[in-house]
Amino acid sequence: MSRAEPGAAAMNQPEPYLAMMDRFRAAYAAIDADGLRNLVSPDFEWHMDWFPAVAPVHTGKVLRGIGEMVAELERRKGAWSSVRFRHLKEQFQPGLVVQTFVISGVDQRTGPFEVSAVDLYTVTAEGLISKKDTYWKRARADWPG
Repeated sequence: MSRAEPGAAAMNQPEPYLAMMDRFRAAYAAIDADGLRNLVSPDFEWHMDWFPAVAPVHTGKVLRGIGEMVAELERRKGAWSSVRFRHLKEQFQPGLVVQTFVISGVDQRTGPFEVSAVDLYTVTAEGLISKKDTYWKRARADWPG
């Protein structure tokens, strides 16, 4: 087995998912490309909520691979301040992690924000994240982004 491969049988229990998500959250928060690379599959995709600042109509955006993911995290680090995550909950079943949380902060383009979020993580039998599918519900109707 390589890097983060706990084996298919182990991925039927919650413990490998808990450990994987602990490592993922740490690497994500630190914008640690090497740490993320050890946790995601080579064909990793992040399907995320997105809107262009010039026309704030929410669509979506697909980021592919570690490079695009790290670029988005760096963009957020430069554009967002006072970011807080609250009410984190995770549920596990074979091949899937469901994560819910509230994120708030200040976006330099649009001002304060608060979002209830759901992330669906598809996990391979080898214990690697192949897809992060993000859904946001705004707590403030006047916040475009």
